[in-house]
Amino acid sequence: MLEDYKLKFIEFLVDQQALQFGEFTLKSGRISPYFFNASSFNTGAAISRLGYFYAAAIQELAPDCTIIFGPAYKGIPLCISTVSALSTHFNKNIGYFFNRKEIKTHGDKGILVGQMPTTHDQIVMVDDVITDGATKRESLKLVQQLTQATFSGVIIAVDRMETNAEGKDTLTEFQTDTGIAVKAIVSIEEICNYLLERKINGTVYLTDSTYRRIEAYLQTFRIRK
Repeated sequence: MLEDYKLKFIEFLVDQQALQFGEFTLKSGRISPYFFNASSFNTGAAISRLGYFYAAAIQELAPDCTIIFGPAYKGIPLCISTVSALSTHFNKNIGYFFNRKEIKTHGDKGILVGQMPTTHDQIVMVDDVITDGATKRESLKLVQQLTQATFSGVIIAVDRMETNAEGKDTLTEFQTDTGIAVKAIVSIEEICNYLLERKINGTVYLTDSTYRRIEAYLQTFRIRK
């Protein structure tokens, strides 16, 4: 049985139309029967609610974390909404920071913005998905060079559980190479098992026929159980 926050997150995904079923051409060229679009969380209420789910996942993966990092650009609103949710829902008042794409040479100079981590901090990175892992690896290298702080985990929204364009398991490779655990709030398998023929606010979002298409897709590209 999935944790309550995961079930609510799945319902939140379809309610916000961040998770859609149909036929979508991915960046890799694959034709996917579903699509996750984090840009759908584009209101104050939505991003605030999203922060709660990241905060709940952090409580499981790295409850002792002391600061949240969001890689530019999508990670910026995520790190802010996550620390806000940690304060509101879990009575945990910690800092956040993010990076700029380019170094600022005037005013608030530098490439990191927010609370600067120390060598004693335990950092959790928050982002929407992990595709090839390049952005997260670059972010790790940048932050560790500038602060020598320790990362205790990475939280993403959805684990597609499939190979990348090169046929590799990006998530597992990232964990192996960096020694840093990656936790998805939910996986596509958990989403499918919960939504199959279930009415959410009177609507069935995942029919049996669509479920079978996702199963066939994962049989071709799936890399993890």
